[in-house]
Amino acid sequence: MASETLKQKIHDTLKAGSFPDPDYFVDVFDDGDKHIRILVISRKFDIYEYKRSEREDQIWADIVQVLSEDELEHISRIVAVNPEEIKIYT
Repeated sequence: MASETLKQKIHDTLKAGSFPDPDYFVDVFDDGDKHIRILVISRKFDIYEYKRSEREDQIWADIVQVLSEDELEHISRIVAVNPEEIKIYT
């Protein structure tokens, strides 16, 4: 199980950085092992403007500023979606 402190640090960094709006959903969770997954749901990710890699880059830009290399190694997956995309696939 990943460190609760590290997960909270990532969450707080994203909420203080690029995703401060209360309507933005940021969840940082583990996969039952030592790996961390990050989910960000935000209208900031225009479905016609941003590629998936560009969305992930926005998240990485915030977290690389505050996490050590050892901490970054725990991140195994980042998912960044617009709420409209969720409607399409559900």
